[in-house]
This record gives sequence, structure tokens and C-alpha cells, in this order.
Amino acid sequence: MDYVWIIEIDFFCCLILGIILYSLFMNYDRQTKQRYYMKAIIMGVLSFLSEINWALIESKLIAEPRILNYLTNAVYFITSILMGYFWFCYVEIALESRVSKMRRLRIIARIPVVVVIIGVVVSYFNGILFYIDADNVYHRGPLVIVHTVLCHLYTIITSAHAVSKAYRTKVYLKSVEYRILSMFLIFPLAIGIIQIVVPSIPTVSFGVTLAFMFVYIDLQNLLISVDTLSGLNNRNQLMRYLGSRMRNESENGGLYVFMLDINKFKKINDTYGHVEGDAALIRCANALKVANQNGKNFIGRYGGDEFIIIADVKSEQEVQEICQSMNDALKNICEEERVPYDLSFSIGYAPYQKSYKSIQAFIAAADKKLYEAKMRRDGLII
Repeated sequence: MDYVWIIEIDFFCCLILGIILYSLFMNYDRQTKQRYYMKAIIMGVLSFLSEINWALIESKLIAEPRILNYLTNAVYFITSILMGYFWFCYVEIALESRVSKMRRLRIIARIPVVVVIIGVVVSYFNGILFYIDADNVYHRGPLVIVHTVLCHLYTIITSAHAVSKAYRTKVYLKSVEYRILSMFLIFPLAIGIIQIVVPSIPTVSFGVTLAFMFVYIDLQNLLISVDTLSGLNNRNQLMRYLGSRMRNESENGGLYVFMLDINKFKKINDTYGHVEGDAALIRCANALKVANQNGKNFIGRYGGDEFIIIADVKSEQEVQEICQSMNDALKNICEEERVPYDLSFSIGYAPYQKSYKSIQAFIAAADKKLYEAKMRRDGLII
């Protein structure tokens, strides 16, 4: 085996994960979810560093006592399983699963980690997972496969769970996030198969690094599509989604655009200040999430105090129900939080027509209806 190659690959992987870790640390938001993601990467770095030290010993480039060789491999086995465990915790929190909320399930989830730690300790005496012979050479033990299976078990479970949630969730952004998380398994699994076929090629660390990098880049791209204040889709994502729908929509398909703005929002800003104005926008965004949580409607912030809902609607009655549910949800939030001012939506909507040659033409049709709704509200038209 080319130990120099192992050292170079693992060093490169440590460098890549270090850059990701630095970026995460600089933008650290202290959420429990992100802490687990960072811990998983740290365990990955420690795992690769221990493999580098192992390669240095095996290649005779450095001389270390037998006990240090054992400790090097012990660190590798333990950090590998911890990397899988922390990734499991990160994904389950992102999926808002029962595992992240129930103490009993969290304890069960730690069992593979405990099994590996016990196996590592016992291996010092009977080589169950690995052993170091009298010549200070590492050998795999008879149950080393248990460690491999347990490490992959975490990612297999979370990937399957993420795929399931992605297909079941009715919130567009969540569905995209879950699909990204489910892809983590593909890289180490695919590259791990290559190593099984060609054992002399050390590729597992490269596969793990690619997985972390893929998820990191895709989640960062997803954040670019999110309005930071409201947590809704931003205008760019809105345009992409609506453009995609229009390209595949027939005139009788029932595609509607609802355009909303907050009544007398400027007065709220002028009277209570911009901080309270932001709070009002967040309440409105939360109301839209509540009102549309049982449907597959796309919710986005268009700009300022304007929001857009893209929905598939079958009847005029359903259109009115959607409008009513959004204002009712906002009213309930205002009552619960004892908001000291009136907060409500004006809503305009328009169905898709083939005559709309652009996204802006479709939105303009809904905006025109919104203008008419505001005029009726102010008694300027009947």
C-alpha cells in the first residue's frame, strides 16, 4: 500500500474540512443543529489526522511505541463513529424528528457509540476490532466489520428519513433542504465501493470530505434563496419557481398568484419604529406559514411589505378560503401576542392565462387586483 498517498489524501481532506469549519465558525449562529454539524466535521478531521499518524507508523517514517500505535487506531475508530453520530443528530434536528425531542430515543441513538468504545477498549486485550502485533504492525480484528456497519448505519437511517420527509413535507424550502441532507450518504457509499473493489486505493476519507462539501455548498445556496428577516422564499427564488410553473402550466390548470401587502404598514413604522415594523413583518410571515401549512402553496416575500403566494386552486370558493385563512391566522397571532395596532392583509389574486408572456405580466395581473382591493378597503371604489 502507498502510505505516502494516504498521507497526502488525508492531509488534503483535513485542509478542505478545515476551511469549511472556519467558514462555519465565522458565521456561527449557536443553534444546536449547527453545533452538531461542526462537531461532525471536527470528528472527521481527527479521524483523518489519526489515519495520517497510522500511515506514518506503518511506513516506518516515524517510530512510535506500541501503545501510541494502539491509541492512534483507537482515536480513529472512536472519532469515526462519533462523526456518524453527530451527523445523525444534526440531520434529525433539521428534520424535527422525535429523536431530537425524546430523551429515550436519544439514549438509544448513542448505543452504537458505546458499543464501539467498549470494543476499542476490549481490543487492547483480545484484538476484537483490531490489534497491534509484536512488530508494532496494525491488523484488523474479526469483528472490525461491526464498526463499519455501525458507522454507516447512522447515515443510512438519516438519509432514508430525509428522503421520506422530503416527499411528505408540503413546504417547498424544507423539501429542498431534506433532499440535500439525504444526499450525504451517496459519496462515502459510492467511493467506499471503489475501495472494496480496489483495496489499495484509500478513498473513504475523500468520499466523506466530498459529502460534507456537497451538503455545505448546497445548503449555502439554499440560504441565498431565503429572505433573512421573514424566513420565506426571497424574490429570486420566487421568480425561479413561478417561471418553472408557467413553462409547464395549461390555462385550465388552476395556477393562481396571490399578492398581499400589509395594510397601513408605513403608519406602523412611523408610530412604533422600524424594529416593531420588522416584528410586524415577521408576524405576517408566520401567519402565512400557518395558513398554508396543510397545502403545497409556495410562500415568498416579494419586497418591502409585499408577499406572494403561488397556489393550485380548483374553485373560486377555495380562493376565498385561502384569503380568509391568511387574515384569520394573522388575527390569531396578533391576539396571542397582544399587538397594540391593527395588522391585516389586503389581497389580490389572478389565475394563470396563456396571454401572460412573462412572469412580471402574471404578477402584474395579481398586483392590479391588489390595488383594486385596497381601493375598496378605503372606500374609493365600490
